Amino acid sequence: MLPNPLRELARFSSLTSLASLPASVVEKARALLLYGVGVGMASVGAPGLTRTVAALRADYGTDGAATCLIDGSRLAPGAAAFANAVLFHARIQDDAHPAGHMGTVILPAALALAETRGCSGAQLLEAIVSGYEVALRIGRDHARDLSERGFRTTPIYGAIGAAAACARLLALDAEHTMNALSLTTHATAGLRQFADAGTDEYPYQAGFAARSGMTSALLAAEGIEGTDSALTGRAGLFRAYGRADKDYASRLVDRLGTHYEIERVTYKPYPGGQFHRGVIRGFAELRERVPRDSVEAAQVHMHPFEADYLGLAYKGPFHTYSQAFFSVPFCAALAWQHGTVTFAGLHRFDDPEILSFVARTHVVSDESRERYKPLLRLTLKNGSTVEWLDTAGEKGYDLSWSAATTMIAALYREFNCPQASCDALIELVQRIDATETLVPLLAAANLAVRGQIEN
Repeated sequence: MLPNPLRELARFSSLTSLASLPASVVEKARALLLYGVGVGMASVGAPGLTRTVAALRADYGTDGAATCLIDGSRLAPGAAAFANAVLFHARIQDDAHPAGHMGTVILPAALALAETRGCSGAQLLEAIVSGYEVALRIGRDHARDLSERGFRTTPIYGAIGAAAACARLLALDAEHTMNALSLTTHATAGLRQFADAGTDEYPYQAGFAARSGMTSALLAAEGIEGTDSALTGRAGLFRAYGRADKDYASRLVDRLGTHYEIERVTYKPYPGGQFHRGVIRGFAELRERVPRDSVEAAQVHMHPFEADYLGLAYKGPFHTYSQAFFSVPFCAALAWQHGTVTFAGLHRFDDPEILSFVARTHVVSDESRERYKPLLRLTLKNGSTVEWLDTAGEKGYDLSWSAATTMIAALYREFNCPQASCDALIELVQRIDATETLVPLLAAANLAVRGQIEN
């Protein structure tokens, strides 16, 4: 009899330990933690956060043992996980993988539970690896079909990853961990309609997912059971969110424990979608080669899955952040005019220079393009053309420790946080596996929050 994949994932998750992990995987977990917290700190000025905290206080009350990084207050663990997930996802500069943005769900859940349970930094890193590996393996061969049906990968796989991370922090055995993963499938949800409508509720998908994953682990710890066919059954997650004629489980546990999907996770140099990274970099480089007033039209050739993704070809009018960051023409125009894309820039909805370039920029669905490798073509007013090709793809954005520290320094400069605060956070995460509690880490994050509020 073939092994049950959900049970195999649960067994792996329950046995994850720093001693058994390759050094590269442990370093990756540190980089993911640093990057996730840093992006969250750069998002404290996003709209709607104070109202989010007010709603959670109305639901959970004002007493709690977990840190809400939005304002440094204390909330119940589930509320803190929700609030911090919304914060981490607000500017959508999360870590990235073809299966979604797992850190924006897994990290807030793990941080909230680890803080309230007095877990060590080493336990947190184990939980991070456990959560990412479970979520990414479930999503890696399923994500495209799920997405094409209108569902969103990040909250669906992220919730299960959060459950795995929280189960590891609770030291649940394989059977109880399997129950946690199974129970979470009942709460995996999130639609992509917001991208088509141009509305800004996407961060709350991460909040619901983080809270659901934590709750499922706590239920499993109390002995609540689930089915081991939650993924692969006739009405399981794979078929419900995918296609009946595909075997999504064929390599689900292939080389589990020796090959780590977490090592494929990348980062975003700019706020916005992972499909936009090469587009932004390309237009920023082209502006150094071509006079900015010489462009008649611009084409962005992308893999069909990317070009046809909801919101990517949108050309206005622009009224919301999600309309702007999803729009390839808007991101291209920002990069062309300013050499980069920032959170503030993605709110320049009425800038005439940006809108003029948007109108001249066209997304082309091109089957010859590989994913994450766009081809940019400028048609100049004199009739000549200039091209730029992304040859790096995903590999150009590997989230190494070096990349994480560089990005966090840039983000802290963006919101005018003192360099000393940035250095303190980096140092704490670098030695997180030797810390007995998460108090110093959360205090360093709160210091950045206070600095922004005071400024």
